[in-house]
Amino acid sequence: MRYFIIVLILFFSVAKPSIANDETAHLTALIKQLSMQVKALTKRIDTLEAEKAQVQNSLPTPSNVTTQTSDMVDLSSDEFTTVISDTSSHVLSNPWWKNIDIWGFGAVGAYNTGNDGTRDEWGFEIKEATLFIEANVWKDIDFFIELQTNRLGSDDSKYVRTGETYIHFRDITTNNSHVGMKIGRIDIPFGEEYLWQDAIDNPLITNSASYPYGWDEGILLYGDAEVLNWTEHLKWILSVTDGTDQRSQEDHSNKAVNVKLYGDISPDLYLSMSMMHNGSAAKSAFEFGGSHFEPLGSGSTDSPQVSDSAFVDSWLFEANAKYLFEVIGHSGYLSLTYGNAKQDDDNNQYDRDLSWFSVEPYVQLSPAWYGLLRYSEIGTYDNNMGFHFDGKTFAGGNSDYGWDVKRFRRLGIGLGWTPNPRLKTKFEIGKDWFDLIDNSLKDDANKRNFAGVEVAVGF
Repeated sequence: MRYFIIVLILFFSVAKPSIANDETAHLTALIKQLSMQVKALTKRIDTLEAEKAQVQNSLPTPSNVTTQTSDMVDLSSDEFTTVISDTSSHVLSNPWWKNIDIWGFGAVGAYNTGNDGTRDEWGFEIKEATLFIEANVWKDIDFFIELQTNRLGSDDSKYVRTGETYIHFRDITTNNSHVGMKIGRIDIPFGEEYLWQDAIDNPLITNSASYPYGWDEGILLYGDAEVLNWTEHLKWILSVTDGTDQRSQEDHSNKAVNVKLYGDISPDLYLSMSMMHNGSAAKSAFEFGGSHFEPLGSGSTDSPQVSDSAFVDSWLFEANAKYLFEVIGHSGYLSLTYGNAKQDDDNNQYDRDLSWFSVEPYVQLSPAWYGLLRYSEIGTYDNNMGFHFDGKTFAGGNSDYGWDVKRFRRLGIGLGWTPNPRLKTKFEIGKDWFDLIDNSLKDDANKRNFAGVEVAVGF
């Protein structure tokens, strides 16, 4: 291009000597202007070529590129290279907004629980609304924060707060094994329900009777390993957290330790096993849907038994199985859960043994419709030894019965409509039952027939 312009200039400088003087002067000025533009353009081209060479020299050379075989057509001479590569850029070379991901979910609905539940007037409410923000800090290092703007329909007593908040190291190893690490406030990795408790992930409106979950400050490691030729890797999680309910504070030097093993042992069968020891705490970070591990009678003024211990510790175990099936052309799954826990008091009289289980069959009725049933319960199953079970957030067991419940049962039958992956509409009917210990002075009324409709969206 530059040579064509130079030739053009030379042509106009020697051609057509018969042009009038005023035209000659005009052409001479035009030639000078073009000459200056050619010099500037030449300098710009040289600069771009130097920048291109610098960028290409800084790019890594692929070590796994194979050469063309003799029977392939070599089109390398027809390829166009660009000054800036379109491969994934370093975090520092990206604009800030390219290093941040934002997603979330929200759920609204109308619910009725019967006269003895927490929603007896068919009220409308914003049940949940949460934002998740993840920022890429460096290669394999992220910062994650969960902002809960509404939490389980408690607008009158809950404020905007953080849920999980942690620094995530996606790979801390230098060999072929993969180990990741999270440091901060994390979901307690016990059981499976903490993975689908959010409204957008839960196929029903209610949670199970046991509803084991919680989050706590600490450190979590995770990874995988090949075992027994399973079709997938066996995955593991190990965490050490404060173990206390207060946020970023401890009431005892003991910690909570969790170990979880899980994986697909066949294309149709998933298994998981969780074990936990919550060290001495006045009130555990872990809870059963609003019911923490704490000394017997805590928070109650009329419990028939009250422990004078300041702390309790606890041991927990849970096993989960999920089997995928197909029947009459419809896919589905059967999910089973069994768990056991012991709250250990300094005075053995106030120890409590808990057991829980759930059964959940699910069928995909059509591409957009599904149906399921979930039956679950938790209890001491002892006529003389009760515990506090709430049935969060619709049953209200803690305020009505305190520590006098020996068994809490929940049945939910639901129909769901998902016209697209980001919208889930749920219809549910069900019932809650509280069975009390023999010497309880509480009224054991059980008019808790649940009905609700809920719309959840995620983005």
